[in-house]
Amino acid sequence: MFNPTSPQELLELLKSAQNDKVAYTPEKYKYVIYVRKSTDETGKQIRSIEDQITECRDFARKNELKFADIIEEAESAKEPGIRPKFTKMLLDISASKYDGVIAWHPDRLARNMKEAGEVIDLVDKDIIKDLKFVSFTFSNDASGKLLLGIMFALSKEYSDKLSVNVKRGNRLSLAEGKYVNISKHGYIKDKNGYLRPDGNNYVLLKQGFQMRLEGKTLDQISEYLISNKYFHSNTESSERFFTMNKQRVQYILRDPVYTGVLQYGENVVNLMEYYDFIPMVTTEEFMQINRLSGNKDLLKLARNYRKGEDIIASLLRDAVICECGESLQAGITAKKTKKGTIRYFYYRCDNRDCPRYGKSIRAKVILDYIYHLLEKKPFSSKRSYEHYTKEIKKVHSDRINQAKEKLLTLRTEKVRAEEKIEKTKNLLLSDEAENIKKFYRGDLEKAERDINLIEEDEKKTRIIYENDKVSILTFEKFIELMENMPKTLASIKNMEELDFFLKKIFLNFYIKDKKVYKSTFNTPFDTLADQNVLLGAQERT
Repeated sequence: MFNPTSPQELLELLKSAQNDKVAYTPEKYKYVIYVRKSTDETGKQIRSIEDQITECRDFARKNELKFADIIEEAESAKEPGIRPKFTKMLLDISASKYDGVIAWHPDRLARNMKEAGEVIDLVDKDIIKDLKFVSFTFSNDASGKLLLGIMFALSKEYSDKLSVNVKRGNRLSLAEGKYVNISKHGYIKDKNGYLRPDGNNYVLLKQGFQMRLEGKTLDQISEYLISNKYFHSNTESSERFFTMNKQRVQYILRDPVYTGVLQYGENVVNLMEYYDFIPMVTTEEFMQINRLSGNKDLLKLARNYRKGEDIIASLLRDAVICECGESLQAGITAKKTKKGTIRYFYYRCDNRDCPRYGKSIRAKVILDYIYHLLEKKPFSSKRSYEHYTKEIKKVHSDRINQAKEKLLTLRTEKVRAEEKIEKTKNLLLSDEAENIKKFYRGDLEKAERDINLIEEDEKKTRIIYENDKVSILTFEKFIELMENMPKTLASIKNMEELDFFLKKIFLNFYIKDKKVYKSTFNTPFDTLADQNVLLGAQERT
């Protein structure tokens, strides 16, 4: 493997790779559509597979792409080697059965470094001639593979979907009147996704609305809820004490969902039309509290409220820590200028015992810190690459050993099951009464089912053991991935997508005197970072 020793050598290598490419003719390629839904996603996106197939087929038709097969898989991509259909697809591509792959998003193909590396390696070797994604644009050149690599790398150990995937499922849930976010104060979300009154908490907040109608202040309502030990529940089985304050009370009082009006995207629905939702306040009372003059004002507030709620919840929520140790609350404020209204994101401490209570820090300060830190290239050292290769090899070795041990265990279980089948058959041929033999027949059927399950498990494990080859990013690809992070992050305009990427890299940001004085990384970036680079960057921040 050639390791470039200078930026110029790296540039020449990339140019050479580009010049060696053959003509790009997607209309002549034969694609395969690959759709995947993790086994642990049940209940979150019931229609995920169906939606992906529909959108991938529509994408192929609109772009005049020919596809030969549709491969469906219901396995997680967080760990390599546990998706037999994915493994077979790559083998079929290597055997020239297909030229390219169509998928909803890169995270459908891989969420781990090994299989991501395999896909990129096959693209580099022109075995995979093209990749097409419904929600991501891939170009088969150096910069395109670089961006794809970043997408794969930042999806490692990813346990949730990108906002675009989530919104697709949310739209379907909303069409059934289901609430798609964390449950509202005073309500719990049942197993069907419906909001139900949360016992005494519902009663307390209902009284809070009545107090506001009677002219009580936000501080008085806040003190009432605190003194009555208001708890907040997310589901039927979770409950935690929640400290109210003036801002949170005001936020609740302005939420139209308490009248039964729920908004998501451009859609506004009346929950009482879908199920027996019990509102906390009448529409007339809500409009009186918020000084609204008509239904149009109510719908306008619903849209604006939900839009603001999305923004507040999306950017580094619970990841910005005050010097007092509490998470800062995210918010947004508008300021009128000659050029129009400008919105500012901020984080504020709501801990009354903190000396910085009520004071805020702009989100821009944190983003500037992030870009400054990443521009120092904390993951681009030779040591970082050596650590990466060491970890990949260790993971590969552990997986092979685990597969080997599992195969031995399965063989033992299979022998026992076969012995049980033989023994049961002999009992069926004995002189036992017919009413006794019916139990033997049940035992025989169960043993035969066990054999089938063991053989399926053995087949999957053998694929891992025999086909699991270590695939490590080259040094140049690793450096490309890491050094282009600031540019990639700076180009992201969608707030939820930016939040997703940042949380894959960082865990927390610690604030003091309106500055970020320390940050911590998420796995695997915590082990790849050069501590000397980090120390120098933070000292100059």
